[in-house]
Amino acid sequence: MTRSNSSITAGTLRPPPLKYTQISLPLTRLHCVTCGSGPPLIIVPATVSLISQWNPLAQFMGQRFTATFFELPGHGKSTPYPFQFSSRAVPKTVEALADKLGYRTFNLMGFSFGGLLALRTLEHLKHRIENVILLAPVVSHRAMKYSPAKQLLLRGMADVLKRPRIRKVVHQILHSDRMEGPLLYGISRFGNLDRRILEGMDALRLPISTLDVFAHTLGEILVTEFSSPSVPFKMPCFFTMSVNDDMLDYDLTENLVRGLFTDITIRKLYFPYHQPPHPPTFEWLVSEFGEFLEEMD
Repeated sequence: MTRSNSSITAGTLRPPPLKYTQISLPLTRLHCVTCGSGPPLIIVPATVSLISQWNPLAQFMGQRFTATFFELPGHGKSTPYPFQFSSRAVPKTVEALADKLGYRTFNLMGFSFGGLLALRTLEHLKHRIENVILLAPVVSHRAMKYSPAKQLLLRGMADVLKRPRIRKVVHQILHSDRMEGPLLYGISRFGNLDRRILEGMDALRLPISTLDVFAHTLGEILVTEFSSPSVPFKMPCFFTMSVNDDMLDYDLTENLVRGLFTDITIRKLYFPYHQPPHPPTFEWLVSEFGEFLEEMD
């Protein structure tokens, strides 16, 4: 990869400026942020990631790339698909975005559920992708650290939430001030999620279109099994994940990713979580991941 002139050392931080755009594509009007200079990079978001929460990640990657991050159709300021959300539609959206940005080839990055979306995009566009970056990717429901009974219950909840009338009722309950405390407590305990993550995402104030995206992505996460290609992908893959991930099994995830690529660089982390309890800052990302980013040169 081409190395940019921007420094990523803690003493000379220069986070690149952010440029927000609404890009009209065939199936959606996509809310995007772009920053940095260098080879093009498209960052595929996790389930309900807002640009405002992940600007520091875009700026961090902008030290080496021209990084573009977007909100999933139906979430944030991106308009919904004209049909129910499906991860199978995301690769075509990424393709249309790359075309609109004028990228013949580009680098691809995905984290958490965005890792699955990135891999499905890679299947669709492998001839255009130069490097793949995966951060704690969801590649199999078998890697989920939930009991079979809990996974079955979550699948049932996702199916029910797909119904418009039920979704409307749930939306009203989530927006009730009286229910905020009990709901945050219950969701964090049942889902084994740090309450601070839910509060940082403003998880109880999701718009109704985002509930639809959440229901469909949750349902897919709990049944997904990314199948290995008959011939492993040949482009370089950079994989990083915490061995202490509280949501995904590290060993199983690493083994599955190893089977997908012939050229893989692995960096193990030791954080006690899948996702930081607070949205990461640019400075924190530089401190924790600066060396990993330099390995991509």
